[in-house]
Amino acid sequence: MTIQAKILLHKNEFIAEVSDGQRFVQGDLRAIAGALHQAGVLAGDALCEWRTGHRMLTAGQQVALNAEMRRLEKLKTQPRTETPVRNIALAA
Repeated sequence: MTIQAKILLHKNEFIAEVSDGQRFVQGDLRAIAGALHQAGVLAGDALCEWRTGHRMLTAGQQVALNAEMRRLEKLKTQPRTETPVRNIALAA
C-alpha cells in the first residue's frame, strides 16, 4: 500500500497530511521533503493541494519539492561504496 501526502501552504509554513494519519509542519521546503521521505512517501505520491484559507504552492515550489524528494529517493537506493585508501610514500 502506498503512502500518500497532501501538501498545503499556510502562513509561510508547509503542512503535510499523510494518509497514515501523520501530520508534519515545517518552515522549509527541504525539511518537509525530508520528513515525507522519512515517513515513506514517494515523490509521485506527494500532491499539492489548495484549501480555503491556505495559499497554493507556486509552480517553482512544487518542482523543488518533487526534485528534493526524488534526490532523497536516489540517495536511499544508491549503494554506498567506500573508496579504498591508498598509502602513498612521500619523498622529501
